[in-house]
Amino acid sequence: MDVEGLLQNVIRFSNYMTARLLVAGVFFYVMAGFVHLGDPTEGILPNLDLLKSIIENYQSIFDILGVSDFALVLIVFLFITAIHITYIAFDRIGYYIPPAIVPLPGWDAIEDLTQSAFDILREARGKQHTDAENQRLFEFRRKLENIDERNEEKHREELQSTNAAFRISKSMMVFALVAWLVGLIGRDYQGDMSLLLVIFLFAAAIFVITLIAINRAHYERIDDLRTDVTQQLLGFTSIWAPASYQARMAAACVPSKSLKPTSFKVLMPVYGTFDAFARDMKRIGSTALTPAAAAAPALAAPVMQDPAQMAASEPFAPRKNRKNPKKGSHKKQRN
Repeated sequence: MDVEGLLQNVIRFSNYMTARLLVAGVFFYVMAGFVHLGDPTEGILPNLDLLKSIIENYQSIFDILGVSDFALVLIVFLFITAIHITYIAFDRIGYYIPPAIVPLPGWDAIEDLTQSAFDILREARGKQHTDAENQRLFEFRRKLENIDERNEEKHREELQSTNAAFRISKSMMVFALVAWLVGLIGRDYQGDMSLLLVIFLFAAAIFVITLIAINRAHYERIDDLRTDVTQQLLGFTSIWAPASYQARMAAACVPSKSLKPTSFKVLMPVYGTFDAFARDMKRIGSTALTPAAAAAPALAAPVMQDPAQMAASEPFAPRKNRKNPKKGSHKKQRN
């Protein structure tokens, strides 16, 4: 029995449920302030006597109606589903709230390294090469791409919970701010308005912390990839090329430019990013203007004739127009 794997699954499930209960609890507590049931100013925690009486009343109702165990399980399932849907809604809404962090692809980050490295390997191979050498270089490139894919997958799993916290913090900030403004304008919020500001500040703190953590993690992702690829290139060059090319490869593995591991974008549901949406709208606009340009009069854009066509059509020109060029040409020949 894999005890370590079992413990990891238990911890993962605990984090899974804790995150959902926390988000749904904050959401329903804030929404309860807009519902006039009782006096929510008595405190955050419910009255234990009141909670006990509610449970006894529901139990008596179930006994009278003869509710089966299946119905009780169904009620619990609906309760858990509501919590999960609330969490998913906050997560998906936060995905499109700017700013969104878009990581730089690993292969693009090391493009300066791989391009110059393979130029050196091809040069070291010489002009005379075989299909086996070409196949070996191709397989080596595929090996580097597999290293990139494994590195991306590794860091994606490590950042999964951090990215979720980043998205939910943005949604919670907007939700707390909107609830505070609605309660301030409508003056019908029965809860404590200061708690809404506390929720906003707490979500803002999580936003800043996760932002720093995500940028740091992607910086380490690029650094790990460059280190692994550099080791592979130096090892391959040591058995592929002479010493002079090995020195050039070592110099090529030094980073030539500093790249940002992440960038801030505005995401959209269909187009992915707002930049792609703007390019698509620009292309559609230029396409819509193309028929109007094609329908313009032909005189606006004179057509240049081919010299052979002009020579073929010259004998059919008027007689007075044909003599002048000949006179000019005779004078030029004489001079």
